[in-house]
Amino acid sequence: MGYNEHENDIEKFLSGESVFKNEQSLDLKYVPPKLPRRREELARLSRDFKPLVSKDGAYSINVAIIGPAGVGKTATTKYFCERFVKAADKRGVETLYTYYNCYTFRTKSAILRNLLSKYFAITSRGYSDYELLGMLTLRLKKENKHLLIVLDEANIIGAEDILSIIHAPEIHGFGEARISTLIISRPTEFQTLLNAPLSGHINDRVQMNGYSSEDLKEILDYRADLAFQSSAISEDIVDMIVEIASITQNARHGIEIMYHAGKLADREGKDAVTEEMVRIAKGYVYPELRPDVLNDLKLHELFTALAIAKRLKHSGITATTINESFEYYCIACDEYSTPANAKPTFRRHLDVLIQMGIIGKSVQPLRRGRRGRRGRITLYDIPATILEERTRNLIEEELKKASENNLSDKNKKE
Repeated sequence: MGYNEHENDIEKFLSGESVFKNEQSLDLKYVPPKLPRRREELARLSRDFKPLVSKDGAYSINVAIIGPAGVGKTATTKYFCERFVKAADKRGVETLYTYYNCYTFRTKSAILRNLLSKYFAITSRGYSDYELLGMLTLRLKKENKHLLIVLDEANIIGAEDILSIIHAPEIHGFGEARISTLIISRPTEFQTLLNAPLSGHINDRVQMNGYSSEDLKEILDYRADLAFQSSAISEDIVDMIVEIASITQNARHGIEIMYHAGKLADREGKDAVTEEMVRIAKGYVYPELRPDVLNDLKLHELFTALAIAKRLKHSGITATTINESFEYYCIACDEYSTPANAKPTFRRHLDVLIQMGIIGKSVQPLRRGRRGRRGRITLYDIPATILEERTRNLIEEELKKASENNLSDKNKKE
């Protein structure tokens, strides 16, 4: 096939039909024109930040947005900030807004340098963080502007750095507070942030819970309408995705399934999403749990993952200890009539799961009056119910193979 044939193929696929009319609207970074089922949270944030547009002087407002993965923390915060900035400008209060994912901007220094460069074209190399914060505050005062900083995955930069940003007004005294923050975090990580000094400076904590089936139906109907051609995804297909996402109460789960199912339809040259495409797409949603990752685990590493999933699937349990995990591991082994390994070996299984990103581990101080620290085991973007389902399937496959091999060896001996 010559160059022209390749060029023609590319042109054909670029101009071909698609089930999508706006594929971007299923991107996880996309903020839709409407935000179904989060009106109460938006109203609360509006009340929280109302002092910033008052005529009584400059204020600093600091709010925490807390909730599990996929409940709209980031989308709600971005949606609010974009509209708040416009509303503030109408009232003569010029407000700058910047979103930072702390996985990308991992230090206070990186954030301050970016702010000074982005808004004021200031080269800040060679200055301390204290000097950078002073420069930023003085420049905001000089230009009569307010700054709204969103810190997503805020636990990455830590309580001390967040507190120093919040303390910026103290450099110039009351009435010159021009930096406000929105701190986004999951519940377990927020507890690690919440030392006494930081807690005293949080004006409000907005708790966002998982979505109900009714919530997910409205959200996914809306996203399907934004993303797909009119006949490309039926109501039955959307309902199927809603049912899957209802297990995790996670809208992102459903949106990702919808996206991957649509991509499958395009790759197969179909004009509509089918049930089988949804089933296949379900396996794409959590890359940490795609089959080839879990297939690399040994039997007792699978039992370890199953134990953590069994413990964390219970309502209200966000993290577990190594000792609790070991107890559940022994129960899981007993359930499948398999001898459990000793605790030191179990700890090595945990280390493997942590290295592969299947589970997370944090270290926290013991309760007041006790010395020392202890490890806490948690799951981040992986629902415990899905981890349990997939590890059980693999364990049963492994045990079946072992049984067949033993039977084969026995027959050979006879």
